[in-house]
Amino acid sequence: MKMLKNSKAPFLLTFVALLLLGGNVFAWEPNDKDLGTAIETGDFATYFTNISTWLNQKVPADPSGISEATLKDIIKDPGVANLLDQRTLIAKVGVAKLGAFAKAGPSNQKFLAWLLQNTQAMDLYLEGATPTGLNAREANNFTLNTTSLDIWKTLFFADPDSKDGIYLRLAIATAIAPPGTGNRGAGMTKTPGTPLDRYTHFKTAHKNKELFPSFDNLSVWEYTKIVSSCASDADLAWAREMINSWRPDLRIKEQVVNSTSEVWRRNSPHPYIDYKAVLSGGGKCGPRSSWSVMICQAFGIPAIGVGQPAHACVAYKVADPSVEPQPGSAWKVGYGRGWHVSRLEGMSGAEFLAGAEQRARAAQFSQVEHLRWLASTLVSKEQATAVMAVAHKIQHSVAEVKTDITASAKAAEAEKELQPEVKAGKATTAAQGPFKVLPSGTRIEAVAFSGMSGVSVLDCYTGGKQVNFQKSVKNSWVDYALDVPAAGVYALVIRVATPNLGQIFDVSSGSDKPITLEIPNTTGVWATTRAMEIKLEQGKQTLKISAPFQRGVAVQWLELKAK
Repeated sequence: MKMLKNSKAPFLLTFVALLLLGGNVFAWEPNDKDLGTAIETGDFATYFTNISTWLNQKVPADPSGISEATLKDIIKDPGVANLLDQRTLIAKVGVAKLGAFAKAGPSNQKFLAWLLQNTQAMDLYLEGATPTGLNAREANNFTLNTTSLDIWKTLFFADPDSKDGIYLRLAIATAIAPPGTGNRGAGMTKTPGTPLDRYTHFKTAHKNKELFPSFDNLSVWEYTKIVSSCASDADLAWAREMINSWRPDLRIKEQVVNSTSEVWRRNSPHPYIDYKAVLSGGGKCGPRSSWSVMICQAFGIPAIGVGQPAHACVAYKVADPSVEPQPGSAWKVGYGRGWHVSRLEGMSGAEFLAGAEQRARAAQFSQVEHLRWLASTLVSKEQATAVMAVAHKIQHSVAEVKTDITASAKAAEAEKELQPEVKAGKATTAAQGPFKVLPSGTRIEAVAFSGMSGVSVLDCYTGGKQVNFQKSVKNSWVDYALDVPAAGVYALVIRVATPNLGQIFDVSSGSDKPITLEIPNTTGVWATTRAMEIKLEQGKQTLKISAPFQRGVAVQWLELKAK
């Protein structure tokens, strides 16, 4: 009996010591072996339980000891941060589903071994998939699917650059929101391409400096509003070339959304087989909204379709929040009324704007979400409540951006066409006298006019200048001073860009009756007209090129050559 008592003594002493330490009897510590076993076997149940219990030990048992400083130190610890991300990812995907993914093959296991040890990648994935709405964030009920992991795995093995930096963010966004999952509308394709195609498209465009500079600094969540586009990669590439050729002025301050004004507000005479057809055919609010979203996405600007009472328009992110409309907010709603009557992604405009603004404070957003994940691991409701109280304090520590949510961008253009201001002027270049027309051919730059009305001079994207005949101007023209050594018939060709059908120029010399030159729809990229015969007298004279009421044509140069 005495021996029995003595044998119990060490156990009792240990038990008392553990009680004095708060009852912490869990001895498991994070280790690569257990993680490797879970991945190799596809059995994450025990591992998930172990890391959950381990994380519980990191939070003070007494809720009164849970302070902001303490919690920030906890989630900053690299070991805690990694295990917290692992636990959250496993929970969001599901223990069984992640296990099935791991069992599907060695490549899946290799990908998971990289991902579950890469805290930065898990942070980007989890935060990028976090809902935008504040109520949805608070509920924390969002889930992740293995389809996104499959896509991400494909990109991971296809491109070594996808493991870090901007291309890591782009790859994660493509996995979360693959092509075709964005707003559907006029011009979209049924099969916009594979996720690898979409990722490669934007990576290549970025490397070639085809995208706007703001693209470099976007979050995963913002990239999802680009790569999810329902446009084909071919349409996205065309859209950039079209703007660069026809309307390079819209590149200034990244304002390509203003090209929506060029979509003729009418019932289109032809079906919307692609976005070229949307621009050439025109459309009312639905097609114009679809165009607005696509043209922003083509240049790397996040954009979303917006529904309003009996109307559709666009929300898009700008590089400079101080610009109109809604100054102060980086997200604008345009071609309709303001945020107060808008709905997008299942939220009111005000809800979306509030969620986007909180995401813009990246450090606080990340802290709040990590504390939310930590609270979800805790067994004690009192501890979880104390952690969330700190999370809410951080969430509301920065004053909200004040903006007029009733303001709108070009609301008048949502329902009608605006007439451009018509100006007249003289030559803008230092041309030395009339241009001598040589029998072998003479090329004249479009901006070397001697007079003009209703046209604008723009900087060409590829260098030099161009002349743009503006839409809806009834009498726009340019004059060129010529010196013709020998009278005769000359062939005239003009380098033009227009995405519109049925455009014409009236061409005349001196008092001769104008001859009509049909302008082909070049889909907005540079091309030459067919050769047109024009009779020129000997000596000095003026060649006039005028455009009756039309939808906009850009001119780079014209060339005269004796027949």
